[in-house]
Amino acid sequence: MAQVLKTPSHSLKEFRILPGYTPPDGNAPNVSLKTKLCRNGDGYLYLHAPFVSAAMQAVTGGEMAIALAQLGGIGILPVSQPVDEQCAKISQVKRFKAGFQTNILTLAPDQPIAEIVEVIRQTGYTTFPVTESGQFHDKLIGILTDKDFDERRDLDCRVATRMKTDVQAGTDINDLSAANQLMIRYGRGFLPILSKEGILQTVVFKKDLDKHLRHPSESIDGKKRLLVGAAISTHPEDRDRVQALIEHEVDVLIIDASDGHTEYQREMIQFIKEHTVAPVIGGNVVTAEGFNFLAEAGADAIKVGMGIGSGCTTQEVKATGRGQGTTLMEIGAARDQWQKDHDAYLPIIADGGIAGPAEMSVGLALGADAIMMGNFFARYTESQGNLVRNAAGEVVKEYWMEGSMRAHNMRRYAQTKENFFEEGISGYVPHVGSIHDKLPTIIQMLRATLATAGCRTIDELHENAVLEMQSYTALMDSQIHDIDQRIL
Repeated sequence: MAQVLKTPSHSLKEFRILPGYTPPDGNAPNVSLKTKLCRNGDGYLYLHAPFVSAAMQAVTGGEMAIALAQLGGIGILPVSQPVDEQCAKISQVKRFKAGFQTNILTLAPDQPIAEIVEVIRQTGYTTFPVTESGQFHDKLIGILTDKDFDERRDLDCRVATRMKTDVQAGTDINDLSAANQLMIRYGRGFLPILSKEGILQTVVFKKDLDKHLRHPSESIDGKKRLLVGAAISTHPEDRDRVQALIEHEVDVLIIDASDGHTEYQREMIQFIKEHTVAPVIGGNVVTAEGFNFLAEAGADAIKVGMGIGSGCTTQEVKATGRGQGTTLMEIGAARDQWQKDHDAYLPIIADGGIAGPAEMSVGLALGADAIMMGNFFARYTESQGNLVRNAAGEVVKEYWMEGSMRAHNMRRYAQTKENFFEEGISGYVPHVGSIHDKLPTIIQMLRATLATAGCRTIDELHENAVLEMQSYTALMDSQIHDIDQRIL
């Protein structure tokens, strides 16, 4: 007979963290958000901020992975793309050197201005190198900015008739301070770096240099390159993918599966452990049994959560899943027991049910070492979704689940083309701007939460946080109420 648990499952939204004593040196600026992402050999792979972007087509590409690593987190490149594309994005992140960029939209001289106007509207970019072929690594012949044409009169003109040809550039520069000094001398915020033959090699933007100076806590590897992760499936054909990702120096592998408590996942973890020293994160699971299963299989961290993503329909169509609050409480206890029995700490990554800083804080307090988010990161300019205007004229970002028809990620859900059914939807999320402008404020909010709880680190939060379940009425009191925000 089926077993029925009588205690209801709980969401992260139902908890609040009670204040603790904050000593004189325990205020927010003194709080560290450094955290363990996963085991790595005899030690751990650390992040300076507990953020992991979801391995989703709509979320993580090279641009998001670079930006998030600069801000102390890590991006996970999705498996639902050809392996050569996934590897190319790893190389893009690893080649990124604190302001030297190669993934830049480049124009051809015969492109119409009307086309460039649309590119600017879609991307927000306003400065473009122009090369002979329109390809990045070709001879630079000019620069076009949004100030070089009038979109009311020049739509039928070609790029060649409006671009600047007196380009000030650097030659064979690979030192950031030298590039910065040259930009200061030229009085420009944009510097192309050319080979001696005039071939465009990299581009440096002053705003990117400013970002580097503003965000010194980058997530970096032993060679001072940005960290990046990549997802794989449990299918046998992805064993070749594993090898390719390792050859491109990926920092961590994450098994992307809707259900991690399977023999297929154990076999993939064991294969990886037998053929490489790269850390591997297993998941997703929502029970202590699932956690112990993956821990015994050799996973270096475990991702938890099922059926609670903003556009996920798994619980509706399959009735499988669990509230993230209950999941973290049960698996956090299992992790503590595992550490006691094996003298080894196994990090947990909360995946799903996290809409903003309140849920982030609760998830960390309930035992998560890091938090993986899709919808949250999809809203930023750096995500993979296109910028579009909705019916109300608002700028939004496209967002779709890996279980949606648009993603058609059949392998993740062990489905076939003939009987594919959706476990997620497609839609839109608000566009909130650049991650570089917004995430630092979220980081400060988390630091403030830890300080109020009387904790200086995430480890202390795990040990000392006191949380309380809230009634529906108490939750209503915690929201804006009894006030009219309209202008009268």
